[in-house]
Amino acid sequence: MVEQNSADQLKTMKSKTFAFFDLDHTLLPVDSSGLWSYFLISKTGEDQQKNIQIEKQFDEDYVKGVLDIVKFEDFQMALLARFPRKELEQFRKEYIEKYIIPNIKPNAVELVEHHKKAGDTVVIVTATYRFVVEPIAKLFGADTLIAAEPDEDENGEFTGKWLWHTFKEGKIRAVNKFVEDKGGLSALKNSFFYSDSINDLPLLEYISEHGGSAIATNPDKALTVIAEKRGWEIMRLFPVREASMENISEKAT
Repeated sequence: MVEQNSADQLKTMKSKTFAFFDLDHTLLPVDSSGLWSYFLISKTGEDQQKNIQIEKQFDEDYVKGVLDIVKFEDFQMALLARFPRKELEQFRKEYIEKYIIPNIKPNAVELVEHHKKAGDTVVIVTATYRFVVEPIAKLFGADTLIAAEPDEDENGEFTGKWLWHTFKEGKIRAVNKFVEDKGGLSALKNSFFYSDSINDLPLLEYISEHGGSAIATNPDKALTVIAEKRGWEIMRLFPVREASMENISEKAT
């Protein structure tokens, strides 16, 4: 497999219908989900060490490709529900300004803009839940966001439960639902899916099998091996960084 840099690939891309993007470590060099979790943990003022260890284990399981999505979502939703919605919105504003905006890289923006200028519909499809990533999707100018959905009560407060996940096969279900009234599976024929993670192999394969282009973007080691064997394009936009509580502590000092 011959790798190309992003500039070379932009010159050779043909116009497509849908451009699907994973978010963390694909368009962002950081893990917005992990950083947000550690950020919220830092605001709890109690049982922090226990929750830090739980989040670290989830992070390790994700990298290994063995994440239990049900346990992960249960933990995430319970953490979210510890705070009133108004306070969470203030937290989110601070989080975006400190941890996301400084990590939006010009070449990632350029890649998204290329597709938009070509008339493509840009869709961010991420396993992170909507409340966190909605403002990030807007920063990238995405047309649509597909994300995990927390449950809310009639007042808009988070209940601690979740409606659905968008992890591994969950992304396939969500993409299928998205294209139902847009030509169905035939709409995927000329689509792209950009992702860094072996956890997105199901959707990468699905897009490829239906005539789209699977593009391993800043791929982890496992995905790199598969992309090379299958002749998928490999795009390296930037080095990526795992989330940790230390990232939050550094910004607080």
